[in-house]
Amino acid sequence: MLGQSVGLTNEEMASMAEPETCTSFDETDKLVLRYSDVLTRENRVDDALYAQLERCFPKIELLELSFTVGLSNLVNRVHATFRTDLDDSTRAKVGDAPMCPIGR
Repeated sequence: MLGQSVGLTNEEMASMAEPETCTSFDETDKLVLRYSDVLTRENRVDDALYAQLERCFPKIELLELSFTVGLSNLVNRVHATFRTDLDDSTRAKVGDAPMCPIGR
């Protein structure tokens, strides 16, 4: 639902694990998805990736991006721990939209 609320299409959400396959993602989108994946899976960003991020984003935006990815990971881990089900209103809005495959 969050992806849909910011205008992502079902194709874009389904392509997040392999962003190179999605023609509507630009290079910045792909960089953000790569960063999100690395931070989620490895919890360490190497110098090369950081240099790419630094070229694309001012420090304040990079800080916001870091917090956004971190907060998403926190929320996902809480939901995974307690096996939270979707409430009826969320399920009605999401329907059969694909889940974001990052972090699986």
